[in-house]
Parts: sequence; structure tokens; C-alpha cells
Amino acid sequence: NKMSDKIRTLIALDRETSKEFHLKKRSKNSFVYDNRGCDIQIMKSEDGIDFIELNGKYYSVELVSRNQNEYELLVNGISYTYSIESPFSLERLKNITLQKKQSSLIRIKAPMPGKILEVLVKAGDMVKAGDTLLILEAMKMQNAILASTKAVVKKVLVKNGASTSKSELLIELEREV
Repeated sequence: NKMSDKIRTLIALDRETSKEFHLKKRSKNSFVYDNRGCDIQIMKSEDGIDFIELNGKYYSVELVSRNQNEYELLVNGISYTYSIESPFSLERLKNITLQKKQSSLIRIKAPMPGKILEVLVKAGDMVKAGDTLLILEAMKMQNAILASTKAVVKKVLVKNGASTSKSELLIELEREV
């Protein structure tokens, strides 16, 4: 049954690399990973150290932090950060990540009709918050159009001397993450 497979499928998502580890639960301590069965036991030694036995091999494990479904673990002294996802929550996370990547594009539009006096940036330039991108003359006043954040200039869509209308796209920036 496809629905019961979804319910019994967990995905461990490496938060550093975004690598997915799909585990299908067969029973309490038995899973299928990469078309191979694996038996996992979690144990505590007499001196209080937690161990995971995975197919007969032992790994010391320390839970460093937990925040909802995200875990930071030390496995044999190496730090790993994972989130435990269902197929549905993983798809949702991918959509949110895609939206964040898409929202890194900043579109600078003309705040009013006017004339471009001077474009001060070109594609590929790095800018920081407060840098002047261009000078727009409107109603006999010069208006500096500024960058709102650290970014890379992706496209300059206007030239010196060009007339612009209100809300016309002038420059596209990509926010530095």
C-alpha cells in the first residue's frame, strides 16, 4: 500500500549538504536503507555514554542539541546536523528553500517618473546597503536610488539619459546570503 509506505518512510536530511537518507521502517529497530536492511539499537553504557549499534558496529553518540525535528549529534566525535522529515515535510521544505532562493532577487523600480542622469553600477558589481546605484531626476530634483542590502548587480536595465515611468524596472540585484 503506497499510503502506508509514506507513513513508514522517514528522511534524515543532512542540513549541511542537503543529502537525503531515506529510511523505511520495517519494525521497531529494523529499517531499509539503500535497498539494504539495517538493524539499529540505541543503548546506554554503564558510564552513561549512549551508543548506536548499526548492523553489529558500535558508534558513540551524543545529542548536542534538539530543536523541533532538527538534531545536532556527535557521532564518534564528529558533528552532524540532521532534520527528520516525512515525505510531505521534505517537499514543503524544498518549496520554502526554493522560494527563499527566488526571493534573493531584488528588483529596483523607479519610485516616480523621471530621467536617468547617471547609472553608477554595472552587472557584476558588488554593492552594500546605502550604496548609490543611480541618480534619477524627477521634478527638477536629483534622487539617489540606493541599495537596501549587500548584493551583486545582476542586470542594469536603463542607460544614462533614459526616461522612466513610475514603477519601471531599473536594476536587478541578487542578495548576498
